Amino acid sequence: FLADWQYSDGTAPNYRERLFCDHCGLNSRQRFILHYAKNILKGRNETSELFCYEQTTDFYRHLIKMMNKADVTGSEYLGHDKTPGEIINGIRHEDALSLSFENGSFDIIISNDVYEHVPAVSKALYEAYRCLKKNGILIFSVPFFMNQKITEQRALIDNNGKTVHLLPEQYHANPVSRKGSLVYYDFGWDILDFCKGAGFNDAYIVAYYSML
Repeated sequence: FLADWQYSDGTAPNYRERLFCDHCGLNSRQRFILHYAKNILKGRNETSELFCYEQTTDFYRHLIKMMNKADVTGSEYLGHDKTPGEIINGIRHEDALSLSFENGSFDIIISNDVYEHVPAVSKALYEAYRCLKKNGILIFSVPFFMNQKITEQRALIDNNGKTVHLLPEQYHANPVSRKGSLVYYDFGWDILDFCKGAGFNDAYIVAYYSML
């Protein structure tokens, strides 16, 4: 595994975002999501329908390989001027705020660090809930500030469609954008309230680690 000081506080490595594996190309967060999704699928129909908010990444390629009996759909966000569901150069465009899928389309939806980049997280969570079948499962990761009870909003879109920055601009890497993706939220414990407000009746946070 590659261990370094990138994204760290200078005291300890950022184990969530680093520890890249030379073999699979995934960091520890991504490897955990794959493992967690695989275990969930064991207790369900192996031919389940899955949706993942990415399509051009190593994670998506490993997801297809690992869930080889499942029907997996992936997408990327390609810009506000595109139509949800549109295929552009082989890549499906979807907007987390307005998914093109019918109600109850999927058994499992997987989101890796997407919801901090949407301007209306409650709407995005509701869209995921709408597209899940009864007893469907949403698995997602976001940067989480465990000492914060309340989520802090970093930016918003005003009534004129302009971006208003409430805190200094912050961007995260994006596989289809050199500039990266703007961060709208620093999530605290009330992310669980956002989930319940969207319709999810069993919302919980998983803290993960490995001694190996």
